Amino acid sequence: MSRLAMEAGPAPKENYAVMTDEDIVARAQTGDTEAFDALVLRYQDRVYSYARRMLRDPETAAETAQDCFLRAYRYIGGFKGDSKFSTWFYTVVTSTCRNAAAYHGLRDRRRESPAPSGENDFSPDPLDRAPDSSFAPHALVERGDLRASIVRAIESLPEQHRQIIVLKDINEFSYEQIAGILKCRLGTVKSRIARARAALREKLEAAGVTGPECDER
Repeated sequence: MSRLAMEAGPAPKENYAVMTDEDIVARAQTGDTEAFDALVLRYQDRVYSYARRMLRDPETAAETAQDCFLRAYRYIGGFKGDSKFSTWFYTVVTSTCRNAAAYHGLRDRRRESPAPSGENDFSPDPLDRAPDSSFAPHALVERGDLRASIVRAIESLPEQHRQIIVLKDINEFSYEQIAGILKCRLGTVKSRIARARAALREKLEAAGVTGPECDER
């Protein structure tokens, strides 16, 4: 169980591990709380990691991650299947994180402050499993000793750059999915990703972290 405050309960009896998100959601929409618990178990670590990157405060991130699931539970009936569930859900997650940042004043207070490296945070982190084919710093993560530098570099980026890096290179959403999550044009997504990667590369090079050029996917 992750550090989320929400208790997902015992492991579901159904073999939800082999079911698609959409099949699980269909059950959850009928009021099957066990199905929703399965969604929590499937997404809780990724949602917490996303919130932590965006809010740069572990306690606030944990509270916000719980709010994300509470909002998803409340509004899951509105998911019509016009997109992937993950796209719909991360729209909820993104707006919840944005509201939390505004409420807690983190956007202004922490804009220029490097975030903690997270070395004492033992919650699973998608950065640990991110593939190295599309984003050069991920190849360096395997060397272990550079992970903290990479995390600090990502978290020191401006919010818009940090958000797009987390969505594309850590959570591996497609350009089209990100456009749906952020409610913007596909061309805007591609240009933001290019600028964010360039900004991150500059920070990594300034910190003495180097690696192969990243490829567009």
